[in-house]
Amino acid sequence: MKRLFPLFGVCLLAAACSAAAVSTPAPSPSPTPRPTAAASGYAVATEPNHLILSIATGGGFIAPSSLLTEIPAFALFGDGTIVVPGPVVQVDPAPLLPNLAVERVTPAEIQKIVAAADAAGLLGPDASYDIVGVADAGTTTFTTVVNGRAHRVSAYALSPSGDADQPGQPGRPGAGGLATPDPAISAARAKLSSFWAQMSDLASFLGRPVSDTAKYVPAGIDVFLTDAGPADPSQPVAQVAWPLAADPSKVGRPTAVDGTVCVALTGADLTGFTAAAGASNGATVWTYGSARYTIGVRPLYPNETGCSGGAL
Repeated sequence: MKRLFPLFGVCLLAAACSAAAVSTPAPSPSPTPRPTAAASGYAVATEPNHLILSIATGGGFIAPSSLLTEIPAFALFGDGTIVVPGPVVQVDPAPLLPNLAVERVTPAEIQKIVAAADAAGLLGPDASYDIVGVADAGTTTFTTVVNGRAHRVSAYALSPSGDADQPGQPGRPGAGGLATPDPAISAARAKLSSFWAQMSDLASFLGRPVSDTAKYVPAGIDVFLTDAGPADPSQPVAQVAWPLAADPSKVGRPTAVDGTVCVALTGADLTGFTAAAGASNGATVWTYGSARYTIGVRPLYPNETGCSGGAL
């Protein structure tokens, strides 16, 4: 199934806060990953909670609170699980709970993906390949954990189609009508775009069908609550009662966004919240007593803990 991922993704700006106040047990220390090396020499962890590769686009011209809920476009873990955004319902406002899908690859296919990442320049020194003359675009960050080292390479205003670097088309980000990057940067960005396109179409890259019909069910989610202010009788909105006993204003921890707190949910709390949130959307107002909140949700990935700020 060919699909180009949307340019939004997980940003690394989620705030640091603790889930302890909502009866979320403290996470156990992650075991030291057991690397495995194929004939190619790439050593990667095999545990399901260890990241091998992520592609995430964040920032740009969006509301600050939206930075907290951005998700990766692609995240590969040690057991061959890949988490990607699933089909999006084209309604406004969108459903509150993100739709995430799971794809699976074999150890040999992990090695093929890592080899392609290496060819794209993702296993060398950390680097940033940016262009000027572009406003309000996001930054795409490629994170790899290979051979016992983490590598991060980023590019501003990057597209998996490579459009950002096509010269001579005024008005297109990074095109000749704005600012043409120098040849070395342009070549590096072209490799990143090509690799992103390959990961966006795994079936073609791997030469076999790749199913993405399985739904990703996270073990926890971060819920970000912002004061919605007093009700406006002239603009009625759907309301849902906060389903948990604990007052979110008391158990939530501050985030980098003023007026927004993070509450991490797992177990029964997660089940209760998702049941209440099933038909809600981004405009739904949640109430607790006289308090009113708007809510954003970010599912946790296998390598993340609640309100940790994200590790992708």
